[in-house]
Amino acid sequence: MSRAARTPRLLAAVLALVLGVGCPAPIPEECLMGGGSSVEPPSLLVPVNQPASLLIPASANSACGDMGAERPESVTVEAQDPYNLPVPATVELGPTSWTATVHFTPTMPGRYHLIVAFSPVGSLRQFDVFVAEDGRQRSTVTRMTNKPDCPFLARTHGGTWVCGGRAWRESSEPEQSIGQGRNPATAVAGDVVWSMFEGQVRRYVDPGTGPLVLTGTAPFPPSTTTDNTPHARLATEDEYVVLDATTVYRYTFSEGVGVLPVPTSQWAEQPGMTFGADSAQVLALRAGATLWLVSRVQERVTFVPRTWACPFQLGPLNTYVPVTGQPCTSLEGEPQGFGDGVLWTRGTLTSTQGFSNILHRYTVTAEHGPREEGVLSLDSSLSFHQPELRYGPTLPVLTPVSSTGPRATPRWDSERGELLLVLVPGGGANTTVTRISDHFTWTVNHDVIPELRIYPWTSTP
Repeated sequence: MSRAARTPRLLAAVLALVLGVGCPAPIPEECLMGGGSSVEPPSLLVPVNQPASLLIPASANSACGDMGAERPESVTVEAQDPYNLPVPATVELGPTSWTATVHFTPTMPGRYHLIVAFSPVGSLRQFDVFVAEDGRQRSTVTRMTNKPDCPFLARTHGGTWVCGGRAWRESSEPEQSIGQGRNPATAVAGDVVWSMFEGQVRRYVDPGTGPLVLTGTAPFPPSTTTDNTPHARLATEDEYVVLDATTVYRYTFSEGVGVLPVPTSQWAEQPGMTFGADSAQVLALRAGATLWLVSRVQERVTFVPRTWACPFQLGPLNTYVPVTGQPCTSLEGEPQGFGDGVLWTRGTLTSTQGFSNILHRYTVTAEHGPREEGVLSLDSSLSFHQPELRYGPTLPVLTPVSSTGPRATPRWDSERGELLLVLVPGGGANTTVTRISDHFTWTVNHDVIPELRIYPWTSTP
């Protein structure tokens, strides 16, 4: 049986045993330990090149319906790396003999498979461990106090930081208000910053010193939908595109003329299904002259939700319209993140043994549009943070189901031709959920004084 086929069944088995799934609630201590202290679930997400220790329960006793269970007298372990080659590992029984601790040191990222056998009970535990690159200790780009959460963060070529509707060059300099704090309309392209503020589209330029310089404004027309907060936006130095639930708004800039609005166009007849933590209805990715608009629709006959990516290009009136003769592309899963030319989706595979999360990575280019490049089965041992997608590029963030382990994000390994996981900085009870863009990852620590910590990041090596 292939590893991909056996993983959902094996992970479901070990999680059921470790977490007590199937036992009456509340779970008695003796259900897990035979009268000892309670068992913490093993960490199924560990860093590469560091010793890993996993606590594994032997067998549930009668409290879980297993009558007549014998106390284990010995235990053995076998470990395999992502290429199914044996890995040195040791194991010893705990003080009560109802648990065992496995030790091994993974030397490459990927999925490891472990088999723990107890005797004479005859109990067999099989499970997978995800080994990730460790990016937690990388140095910060900057650390700034008294900064609130940044749903959107970017930096101009000239060095100005843009956080939502605020901009500053250095932490010691006063902030410049350029937009509404949580209006997901801010975009940075080189030294140009676009935003929406007080009913206007505004274009700023970073002169290299001092505050951003306003170079043009144009009115933003009233939306035809009840939710006129931008769902997506794209920008170059001379073009700004904003989408709400049904409409495309386009603005251009030229020297001597300033910012000009282009007639609006419709990308959807009516609002569709929402996705993400902020109920987005569309994502926009640029591939050459084509905009690929990603949305969720419900099939009219089966009512099954589908993800579609549809191509749009400039038409005769310089508005974005569907590309004639080029159909939409159906994608697997629900949007989970996106970046420069990359879309992430999450699907779910359900079986009688449980369910597993399937992460899909799509590249979007002018040559072929969206094309799947990388799939990673995550099973039920890792959970996704629901992403806010309106604010701009964001990579998926994952944690162990216990929520006490490190956070990770996927990364494409071109040499191995597969998706791997990378542990990201941040974490802790007083740190907000990490957000990751194409160039940075950042957290806000709330221990005493809020401190924004920004780290360099890239989704590919």
